[in-house]
Amino acid sequence: MPVGNNASPDLLLNLKQREYMYHRIREIRAFKGGKPIFAFDFQNDGEFVGGCIAGGRFYCHINPNGDVEPCVFIHYSNANIHDMSLLDALSQPLFKAYQKAQPFNKNHLRPCAMLENPKSLVKIVDSVKAKSTDLESPEGACHLCGKCESYAENWAPVAERLRKENPKQKLKPKGQLPDA
Repeated sequence: MPVGNNASPDLLLNLKQREYMYHRIREIRAFKGGKPIFAFDFQNDGEFVGGCIAGGRFYCHINPNGDVEPCVFIHYSNANIHDMSLLDALSQPLFKAYQKAQPFNKNHLRPCAMLENPKSLVKIVDSVKAKSTDLESPEGACHLCGKCESYAENWAPVAERLRKENPKQKLKPKGQLPDA
């Protein structure tokens, strides 16, 4: 993830690598030949949780300074754990706006507000006037998300093709395995 003023988007997985991970995570947890665990890939498993898990929906991040952030990669906040309870922090405008915007699109293989929906994150951060919490070099939301726009644009058609080719399996009642 290209977080930080000097981070390079060139270090992101390319489209082939990202698609490989989509298939590989499913291979790892396959009912036949896989492992008896549900390994989770936050980028490629949005379809199992209805999009992004961050923003206090299922997950948040607290940095070393105590700032409560929507995600480990999204360094913006207007709440600090030293000043309020976690429940109060999760009730702050940033988290409410983040949750209200979810899912960020209809294709849950594009779940991330930053990487696959950068305009959404800029709008959220700006609307609540959240401050950058990057401890080394504060970064504006437009700068951070600007590094992701090309990736988001290029990943969208691949994600759409994967969604159409691989419809999410319907869950079976407890104790039943999916059809082979």
